[in-house]
Amino acid sequence: MGRLASANAGRNPSRTAATAAALMIGLALVTFVAVLASGLETSTKDDLTRQVRSDYVVVPDTSASATYFDAATGPAIASVPGVTSVSAVRSDNARVLGSTVAVNGIDGGTIGDVYRFAWKDGSDAVLADLRNGAIVDSKWAKTHKLSVGSPLQVEASNGTKQTFVVRATYHPKFQAVFSGILVDRSAFDRIFPNPQNGYVFVNVASGANSSATAALAKSLGPFSDVSVQTTTGWIKTQLNDIKTTLAVFYAFLALSVIVSLFGMVNTLVLSVFERTREIGMLRAIGVSRRQLRRMIRHEGVITALIGAALGLPLGVLLAAILTRGLASEGISFHVPLTQLVIFTFVAVIAGISAAVLPARRASRLNVLEALQYE
Repeated sequence: MGRLASANAGRNPSRTAATAAALMIGLALVTFVAVLASGLETSTKDDLTRQVRSDYVVVPDTSASATYFDAATGPAIASVPGVTSVSAVRSDNARVLGSTVAVNGIDGGTIGDVYRFAWKDGSDAVLADLRNGAIVDSKWAKTHKLSVGSPLQVEASNGTKQTFVVRATYHPKFQAVFSGILVDRSAFDRIFPNPQNGYVFVNVASGANSSATAALAKSLGPFSDVSVQTTTGWIKTQLNDIKTTLAVFYAFLALSVIVSLFGMVNTLVLSVFERTREIGMLRAIGVSRRQLRRMIRHEGVITALIGAALGLPLGVLLAAILTRGLASEGISFHVPLTQLVIFTFVAVIAGISAAVLPARRASRLNVLEALQYE
């Protein structure tokens, strides 16, 4: 039955190719998104793992829909037994060189214990004596023609202004924890009204564990708009956000595969009609209904595998081309082999599903009527 199915699929190459092409396009788009998503997830995980060195991260609670939270959270956590290092990072927006820019206030004495900078011009030595200095995103600095030693005026929302000197620049990551300008936290508190935290990084003597997590959560009881997470858990949360967004794309792209499924059904139905007399002859020489259904299913699977064999590599190629173009943004190329195997399996299932009705009709043809069919 397999040899007969293969010969039947090759009998009308243009029809088989057109049917496989519809599935090929659908699988190419799904594969493209899957490979690109895998690269995004890998880049995000690698970037965050390299940057954050703390055991815990305190962030705004997602249910509270807040961007910043109370600055008193830092001292509250520092009072927990076993905590060895706490570094609170203030965050707000300011007007700089005519545009709104994110400004972060860091504690140079502790930030090095919990965060790793990717320096372009500068080193960790800058953190020890930041005072009226600023650390700037290298791309932003290049756009505004700034370099180490350049003056930089920051204007807060209340109109308070202060001029800083660029002391260092850092490479922006694809998934950056910080962006824009970093200044000393004491200077930040003087300039901005009602300074609030964007992050609090915490190290504990025993490392992340359930008892330390419970103690930290208890210390944050008075603050309802924050949550404490292990760094590993926080990174997983960031990845989940990406997966949720991409799930929407998968849902839409799945429709293209469903459309191609109807095309395969139509092709197989036409094939059965055209071969009515041939099917009658097969039945007359002893082919059972079960064997006949198997032959039609094999035709569907062969067509589906042709689409998969062309669509999967095409999707990978398109993703590779786009990733190469975005390599400077920090996006890596990563092929999710498990997902590609699943897509192949889905293509086979689609081929079998498309053949159900045509195979059923073929097996129920009256042998005598089929032999007389013109």
